[in-house]
Amino acid sequence: MTVDYDKMYPKRFLKAGLFDKKDVTLTVASVRLEELEGNKGRETKGILAFKECKQQLVLNVTNGLCIKAMFGRETDAWVGKRITFYPMPIQSEFSDLAIRVRGSPDLKSPVTFSLILARKTPREMTMQVTRAANGKAQPPPPSPPPSDEPPPLGDSDIPPPVEP
Repeated sequence: MTVDYDKMYPKRFLKAGLFDKKDVTLTVASVRLEELEGNKGRETKGILAFKECKQQLVLNVTNGLCIKAMFGRETDAWVGKRITFYPMPIQSEFSDLAIRVRGSPDLKSPVTFSLILARKTPREMTMQVTRAANGKAQPPPPSPPPSDEPPPLGDSDIPPPVEP
């Protein structure tokens, strides 16, 4: 049985390997700022918590801009919204997979915007209207937790992720 590395060591934050190469739709429970230790020392980062799982997402600039394009700049408006994430292969010194935003079932139509990042060429991005099975958000597939930690994800009776 092949197991993704990210499932071997579940922690506080979501990792792309937990998604089993599938889209995952989660409902935002809260958005807050938190100071975290990073490569450049302590940095303030946005943290998303979700209704379907205990694990949270550290919001990078790319994903933050995608969510802002869909739901606006006021993060209070993001709470209760469903966001569809997917694992994307990347080349970085820290990982070979990243979590990216595909869109949301809460969009009425696709949202296109110009993604502008420092030292990068601007590019057009389109956030898609996505579907969640039975209209419900899905958590990442559960992974076996370490024996000294609580299970990292929510109910097992929630249907598995649906690919768009």
